[in-house]
Amino acid sequence: MESKLHDGFNTSRPWIASSSGNDVYEVHSHPSVSVDDISRRICSCGEWQLKGFPCAHAVGAIQKSGHDLSLFVDQYFYVQSYRESYSFPIYPVPSIWKPDCNVDGDSEVVLPPLSKKQPRRPNKKRIRSNGEKVRQITCSRCGKVGNYNKKSCKEAL
Repeated sequence: MESKLHDGFNTSRPWIASSSGNDVYEVHSHPSVSVDDISRRICSCGEWQLKGFPCAHAVGAIQKSGHDLSLFVDQYFYVQSYRESYSFPIYPVPSIWKPDCNVDGDSEVVLPPLSKKQPRRPNKKRIRSNGEKVRQITCSRCGKVGNYNKKSCKEAL
């Protein structure tokens, strides 16, 4: 959390935050953003409302207002909340798809989905496998080595 706040502070350092009223600030960045209400945690970029963590615009406005930056971070991001969430044991959830122990294993055969061949004209050339080498032949018309013959030769006579 502290490193993200530090990054937001460094990003907002060249920006100018001007007060527009009670806890309302305009941050002159590119593009210009308004921090509508610091106390309600609203920024026009929407990142603060979405993540619960002050964006760089909000960090600049909070620094300008003189408030403590750590007061505007949700409790979710604190170590104490992390410890509380894992303080009780987490039990595994049984899966619906697990077969019962007394059921014969051969009865649970999963078949592939039914598929219908799509209508289209079949390919003339086969798809070469990965790493398959193309055989080089000599054209009897022009005498060059390549992967073409007399019928498909495009050399001038």
